[in-house]
This record gives sequence, C-alpha cells and structure tokens, in this order.
Amino acid sequence: MHWTEEFFDEYYLKSSNTLTGAEQTAKEVDFIIEKCALDKDVPVLDLACGFGRHSIELANRGYGNVVGLDLTEAYLDMARGRAKSLSNPPQFVQGNMQEFAEVEAYQLIFSLFSSMFYFDDHHNLDLIQRVYKALKRDGYFIIDYFNTINFLNQNKRKDWYITDDDYLILEKYSHNPISGMITDERLIITPKGRRIKRMYRLRDYTVAELRYHFENTGFEILDVFGDFEGNKYSLDSPRQIFLMKKPE
Repeated sequence: MHWTEEFFDEYYLKSSNTLTGAEQTAKEVDFIIEKCALDKDVPVLDLACGFGRHSIELANRGYGNVVGLDLTEAYLDMARGRAKSLSNPPQFVQGNMQEFAEVEAYQLIFSLFSSMFYFDDHHNLDLIQRVYKALKRDGYFIIDYFNTINFLNQNKRKDWYITDDDYLILEKYSHNPISGMITDERLIITPKGRRIKRMYRLRDYTVAELRYHFENTGFEILDVFGDFEGNKYSLDSPRQIFLMKKPE
C-alpha cells in the first residue's frame, strides 16, 4: 500500500485545518480566476481536490462545469455534503491521479497545496504528461508546490503546533539528497491522548527542475509566482506557483 492511502484521512484534516480555511481558500480561488480569466461554463478539473474547498468556491462564484478528482472517498463524501445546497454543484469523482487518462477534456486543470509529486521521478513525470493530455489546446494548468529551496535552507528538523480543536501535531523532517525525497514523520496526539503516527513524502523539485520537465512535456510557462498575492518567485518565497498553457 502506498503511504498516500493511509495518510489522507480525518487526522490529516485535523493537522492541516489552519492552512485550509475559508479566507485562504477564497484568496487561492481569486488567484485562479484573475490569472486565467475563463468563461464560467468551461470544463475545469480540481486535481487532488480533497474535501472540495476550491471546487465548491468556484461553484459558489458561478462556475458550472467543475470536476473534483481525489483518491479518498471520505473526503469526496464531505465535499458532496458541503455542495448539496448549490444549484450547480461540482461533480466529485473518486480516482487515482496515476490512472488519470482523459484526453483534451478541460480548459483549466489546477492542483494546489503540494498535492502532486508524492512518487518517484518516473511516476511524477508520467503524471505531468497525463495532465498535458487532459488539457484542451490553449488550456491552463496551475500547480502550487512548496518552495523546496526555502524549506531546505531553513534546515528545519522538527516542528510542533496545536490545532484549534486541541490536537497536538509533532513533526520530524528528514531529507535524502540522493533520491530527492523529503520525509515528514508526523505524530498526532488527540485531545484524549490517542497517538496516531503517519508518514508523508514529497520530491524536492526546484523551480528550475520543474520548468525543465514542464517545458519538455510541451507546456508554455507564462509565469512563476511565490505566493497567492501574486508576488514573483524568489528563493525566499514560501511557494512556487506555475501558471502554464498548453499551446494551440
């Protein structure tokens, strides 16, 4: 079993809720709408949509042809419940992004919150190619990924925090410079004292590496931002956000 099948559960939501609130979601959707300027009836895919926060926000703003794809059925059930009062809710589909195989189906595909590169290089590059094939000509692709250079420069080994509902999150980081994998060993302690251990892994792609892979696949890179305020990417930026197009 791949670690993603265990990691993304109710406890992951507890450990990430400070970063995925309504205000942050609105800011991220503002960014998407501003940078792409799409008609509200074009087909849009939220890749690794989780509990649907971006898909639902887009639907709330009148976008009527949104699909959310995610591996975790429990998250999709949450998304459907949150969207059921909408007049034109997103379609939420359970699926593995590694088996994603649509062809020229979407005018926009976006993947936010470092939700793609959980695998080795072969599978990660295959996923980029799958996204490219799924985009219509002149369609947009936006990916938001953590800035690995900034993260590694901080030399962060451990971290901890307490969530709003009193879950204690303890994290221990390690980095393999040969494989390029960053590992987060996460211990979640519930308010009742239950201890849940989880493992999280991401490839340490730099902007230069991703630029090469995206362009080699065929994407036209329009810009790279360092945050959702629209500031240009720098080595100190918290994020690396690529805005790309599939050429006509």
